[in-house]
Amino acid sequence: MDLKLVEYIVAIEDYGNMTEAAAQLFITPSALNQQLLKLEGELKLPLFTRSKRQMIPTQAGRIYLDAARQMLMLRQSAYAHLQDLSDCNIGTYHVGLTFEHGSDIFAMIYPQFHKKYPNVQLTCHQLLVPELMKMLDNNQLDMVFTLSGHPERYTEFEYIPCSTENLVLGLPRTHPLAQGIDLSKAPYSVLDLQLVKNDSFAVALERATMRTEVIDPMFEAAGFAPHIMIESSFNSFLEQLAAQGICDAIIPQSRVRNHKDVAWFYLPGSPRFHFGVSYAKGYRLNRALQDFIEMTRQIALQIQNFPPPNNLFPLI
Repeated sequence: MDLKLVEYIVAIEDYGNMTEAAAQLFITPSALNQQLLKLEGELKLPLFTRSKRQMIPTQAGRIYLDAARQMLMLRQSAYAHLQDLSDCNIGTYHVGLTFEHGSDIFAMIYPQFHKKYPNVQLTCHQLLVPELMKMLDNNQLDMVFTLSGHPERYTEFEYIPCSTENLVLGLPRTHPLAQGIDLSKAPYSVLDLQLVKNDSFAVALERATMRTEVIDPMFEAAGFAPHIMIESSFNSFLEQLAAQGICDAIIPQSRVRNHKDVAWFYLPGSPRFHFGVSYAKGYRLNRALQDFIEMTRQIALQIQNFPPPNNLFPLI
């Protein structure tokens, strides 16, 4: 098989139509279609069922694509192995970053990584975790920094855990429950959510894993649907809303900065989420990428790893 042609056919399935696949391959849709027609003519079998909006693999197409993906994975594995043997790490890799957590970690480790591997280029893509995982599944990314309440659910990918931490609730200093308590750096106590069920909240975006896997189930367990005033991917913004007395905020413990204007509390059940690195099963990590992941893990353990609260009494 011509591996360039193999990449073309795989891209058609990944993007679902000729136009998007051709754009990613930097060729015209007509040129891509000609390549597909030529291959189908040689095989004497159609590989895709065509419609105006989508290209769906036929039974023959499924067989071809499964073999094609195995070939591309074997090529990737062989090249990674050869780079390690020759001690010549070079290439461009695409890394999916979560907002704030992933981006901050990347910015901290990149200078050290670039100094050690000056010929390795890392291209960053910032999106929500579900969108990043879809790109990873479509072979558009080499690895993804993930935030998840349940990383064990991503069984179709390899996963390397880096750190875990708590979600915390911030109340404006003017809030009745924040009166007469010590606004120390550590959250004061565990807060019963029933005490704030009539409050307004600022939380992560509805599509974010922080929301779907941790925050929403927490409120469901508490027995009420909160009034969500504002959603954002930026925890500093959520914290500022609480500091200005606008509403309560729920953010990761590592993102807490303001202890003067916000009273911080642990949440019932100690809801936690996990930061880690995911990549495709069968993808061979060369030495450079292994070092990159280890640097990520070490920094995450330093700045984003918080144990669950112990021996705290609920605020009544």
